[in-house]
Amino acid sequence: MSRKNTITARQKKLKEAFLEQLKRTPTIETACQKVSVSRATVYRWINSNKRFEKKVDEALAEGRTFMSDIAENQLFSLIGDKKIEAIRLYLSTHNARYSNKLEVSGSVSRDEPLTKEQKKLIREALKLSSLRNHVKEKKKK
Repeated sequence: MSRKNTITARQKKLKEAFLEQLKRTPTIETACQKVSVSRATVYRWINSNKRFEKKVDEALAEGRTFMSDIAENQLFSLIGDKKIEAIRLYLSTHNARYSNKLEVSGSVSRDEPLTKEQKKLIREALKLSSLRNHVKEKKKK
């Protein structure tokens, strides 16, 4: 086996190991550490190979979904242990009655007549559009 083939085979194995690790720990830094590859190498692979870039994106998405499942499982365990913070978090994100509410206060004023400058801007805009012609046609009828 030639030197180039050996390097290519080793890179292929490293890329596969990196992608598998990324599915379990969806951060490039952590996945790099686990498979002993530098971040610079991974980013070089990403920049030089669009298929690999797509696989990295897919692995990251799968890893984030996996981590979300783990976090949700832990949240349910804490709810089972009657931890009030976990209960509050779950209710505030899954039940509208317990969600954070935004209260807006202030006064509302009625529409005011357009200023001369605003009217001028509207006339100029109508000149540039076909609406002005449409308005003229309506007036003729």
